[in-house]
Amino acid sequence: MDIPLNDKQLEGVEATDGPVLVIAGAGSGKTRLLTARIIHLISEKDIPPSQILAVTFTNKAASEMQERVSRALNCVGFAARKSSGGVIGMPFYNISPSSPFPHISTFHSMCVRILRQEISITPYQNAFLIYDEDDQLVLIKNCLKKLDLSDSRYSPKSILYQINSAKCASLEPHEIQSQNSFDFYTKAFVRIYEEYQKELFKNNAIDFGEIITLTYRLLRDNPSTLEKYQELFRFIHVDEYQDTNRAQYLLIKLIASKYQNLCVVGDEDQSIYKWRGADIQNILDFEKDYPAAKVVVLEENYRSTKTIITASSHLISNNTSRKPKNLWTQNEAGQLIQQYQVSDEKTEAELVVSQLKQSCSQGPVSFNDIAIFYRTNAQSRAFEDVLRREKIPYKVIGGFKFYERKEIKDVLAYFKVLINSQDSVSLKRIINVPQRSIGKTTLEKIEKIAFEKNLHFKEALSESLRDKLLPKATQNKIENFIKLLEELRKAITVHILSEFLDVVLEKTQYLTELKTENTIEAQARIENLQELKHVLMEFEQDKTDKQATSLLPLFIENVSLVGDGKQEFLPQGSVTMMTLHMSKGLEFPIVFMVGQEEGLFPSYRTYEDSDDVEEIEEERRLCYVGMTRARWKLYMTHAVFRRVHGNIVYQKPSRFLNEIPEKYKNFIDLSKNRYSTFWPLSR
Repeated sequence: MDIPLNDKQLEGVEATDGPVLVIAGAGSGKTRLLTARIIHLISEKDIPPSQILAVTFTNKAASEMQERVSRALNCVGFAARKSSGGVIGMPFYNISPSSPFPHISTFHSMCVRILRQEISITPYQNAFLIYDEDDQLVLIKNCLKKLDLSDSRYSPKSILYQINSAKCASLEPHEIQSQNSFDFYTKAFVRIYEEYQKELFKNNAIDFGEIITLTYRLLRDNPSTLEKYQELFRFIHVDEYQDTNRAQYLLIKLIASKYQNLCVVGDEDQSIYKWRGADIQNILDFEKDYPAAKVVVLEENYRSTKTIITASSHLISNNTSRKPKNLWTQNEAGQLIQQYQVSDEKTEAELVVSQLKQSCSQGPVSFNDIAIFYRTNAQSRAFEDVLRREKIPYKVIGGFKFYERKEIKDVLAYFKVLINSQDSVSLKRIINVPQRSIGKTTLEKIEKIAFEKNLHFKEALSESLRDKLLPKATQNKIENFIKLLEELRKAITVHILSEFLDVVLEKTQYLTELKTENTIEAQARIENLQELKHVLMEFEQDKTDKQATSLLPLFIENVSLVGDGKQEFLPQGSVTMMTLHMSKGLEFPIVFMVGQEEGLFPSYRTYEDSDDVEEIEEERRLCYVGMTRARWKLYMTHAVFRRVHGNIVYQKPSRFLNEIPEKYKNFIDLSKNRYSTFWPLSR
């Protein structure tokens, strides 16, 4: 075997009989182990490739594993499959005992292949569809109408989130129990879920969550089919096992139950997706499920400096739900972790950009080598402002840049219409935002009137009302919308700029709709709107006339100039920005972890319920993941004051900072050297 392995990795590779648990610490080479193990089974144990299954969570991870196996085995078929236009990790061939390739894919890809081949033994027809989120929402809205339930009380997006959560836990409608006899919401949800499943079946469709659960039920309820796949998949590998949910756990356990040649690789210290259904107990209880399991612990880190590894190990040792491990590295000691305390989030952004510019000027570091991690997407705005001002290119991973986010563009569209009623683009954007049941057909009729009579869209709206060209119900909705705009125009004259945002959100019920939705995505949107208020307060801060009438046009002009500014290409590449959740699986020479404050990290939802040990431990694991992404240098910053929900709040440093021994940190307090940029604090 040409793949270099350390002793522990080799132990995991050669343990081919029976269940194996590989606890792979951060940066310890788990993908190398999995690749080598598959190659060892084929080349040394003469296991037919078709009897080997490896599943992971992303197409990128599956593709990387396939590429490594392909190169190692010099397997022409793999290369041909990729060059033929297929995307590695997706179902381009049937699962078959005669397949010349190991079966390496995502969970969902594997299950789709099984369903396509075995769907005839279910009530579904062969050509079943897979519904995406938009299709699901349409179906849920139809179910609400059919059940005569209000979509304002039962938010379709909230219902969708709950259905997806139920399917992650492999719960069918009848398995969901009401907490008590007066739990009317849960009872209604069960009715909606039941109706939703009936509608899916009627349309010969399944949704994304159903892919796993339906495959599990298909195999569970058909012993001969189950045996077929147990014989086929005699050697099973699961990557990132700590991220598996209940449905994935049940499926793998079922298929592996005959031969138990199951190798799972993961790290409970990096389990950070509970909110997506991941169950850390799956990896913690592996030895209970498989008492004969061999346990291999990979503790040598190949990524980070000794200082970063030791400091992060001290942090994570405060968790109780974990398996003991002693992460170590042969890498150099490296620099101390730089912990900066600053006055507020504006000076925090200034500091970070100053430090990253200094690092790049000293070489050999480029912007590509630098990442900024934050707990919530809303935090990115302050850093984006400074990066743009300094003409430093950056990219936001897993999200949009601040002024490109839907909720920000929606509010700015309201602002633009109130400034310029002839702005047809913005008017079309907001006429049905939030939902007013002014549909596409209505808009097409109004656009036709505008085209035929050479009118602005607003004039065409008025024309359609005056000439009664639309159904009465639709006319009432448009009249209410126009009345709303008139009320907002009056409000501009009596409110300062930042207060006017509150008026817009209240009168349009934009915020109410997001709160009713009650999903993680909706909460992120609310946080972004709160950050927008912070932007407005900053903008009006040094202005003598703070009235919205005066400042709104100037603010829109300023945002337009910022948003349209093109960043020139620089050979240094671009700085990477992302949430801590998005950072898992990545690494950067230099990492800035910002906003290390109680209520922000750990998050305020966890902070408010500080007795919830599980939640605090997940936040600590998230901090551990962020720290272990850094290879050479790690910065951790926190502010003394931060604007929260429009108010200036005193912030305590995150408890996680106190859990890192002082000898691994260089603490620098800049908050006393520069007054806060918030005017009430600088008097």
